[in-house]
Amino acid sequence: MVDMSAVLVRGSERALYEQITDMLRHQLTSGLAKGDQLPTEAELVERFATSRATVRRAMQQLVDEGVLTRRRGKGTFLARPMPKVVHPIDRVMPFMETFKQVGEDVHTKLIHFGWEESPVLPEALNGWDRPVLTFQRLYVSRGVPHAVTSVIVPRRIGRMFSHADVEKNPIYHMLQKKAKVTPVRAEFLVSCRQPTPQLSEVLEMSRSSLLLVLERISRDAEGHPVEYSTHFLRPDVYQLSVAIDDLPSRRS
Repeated sequence: MVDMSAVLVRGSERALYEQITDMLRHQLTSGLAKGDQLPTEAELVERFATSRATVRRAMQQLVDEGVLTRRRGKGTFLARPMPKVVHPIDRVMPFMETFKQVGEDVHTKLIHFGWEESPVLPEALNGWDRPVLTFQRLYVSRGVPHAVTSVIVPRRIGRMFSHADVEKNPIYHMLQKKAKVTPVRAEFLVSCRQPTPQLSEVLEMSRSSLLLVLERISRDAEGHPVEYSTHFLRPDVYQLSVAIDDLPSRRS
């Protein structure tokens, strides 16, 4: 191993942390793959024969530049290229359709499936018979977990869906093919929330950060609610878009 302390110019006008930043940037981008873990601060202190504060300042500079990323309780990693997704909320369309439109390859994993007697539901859905079917799906692109969707459907519809159905198919596909129901209208509510411990873990986010939360109630042609979805979205990946075609004329 090269003695990095011998490479540092301690009488230079450039601060030691700046020299370490440059050397780390070159070594990391040429010798590590995206997502690889860095040596610990203690290892870097020993390698550069300098103080922990100097090493920490150099690493923070690379975090600020987006070269490195920190994961609470796990360490510091070479940053992965983040997917970028713009999801329209001005039309009734499957969530998966968004990824096709932006050309993003996505993999999904069913992380929960079961029946619940007392779920937290919007007031408009209090008339649903209990229990209701609930399931959660994790979305991953480029190795980055970026969304969790929690879906609840009424008992009359949920009893038509098997675990295998839910594992393989999006909710709108199942509504149309299994329940013979076509969603024609959707109501959206957008907010921000801190992630729960479970969401923080599966989305690899700090508990102190905020999630973009998109709630959706889909209705059939008669106006009956047929599904309630909550999308928990990483704000560094997602943007929500609305297109307005016809604005009323302003009157002076």
